[in-house]
Amino acid sequence: MRVRCLQIIHPAADIPVAEFEGIRVGGVYPVLEMVTYDIDCQIRVLGADTPDPGLLWDPADFETVDTWIPPGWTLVIAGGRTRLADARWQRPGFWADYTHGDPQALADYEHVKRELLAATPPTEN
Repeated sequence: MRVRCLQIIHPAADIPVAEFEGIRVGGVYPVLEMVTYDIDCQIRVLGADTPDPGLLWDPADFETVDTWIPPGWTLVIAGGRTRLADARWQRPGFWADYTHGDPQALADYEHVKRELLAATPPTEN
């Protein structure tokens, strides 16, 4: 799945800006995952200059330009959250392990990121 950035509201100043942390208005970016908590929804987007592991954004600031969902993605509902992401990122504690530098979590993140960036959606007939 790829999205186009429609607007960026700077998180500290609450004003519109043209770019933030590697994401630019008008740019098209891969979605790494979608996460919902209660009624809040966020998408993890990775820009060319965005620090790993990407940033969580309000999907209202983006529009879908490619609806293809990679084959390894799964939908998991647990602990008040709904996550749509690669199955390797769905294990409990994945992001905490990633943040703490766990070698397996870092390797899983890098592997999935490379796959997503290299993925070519199927063509429509």
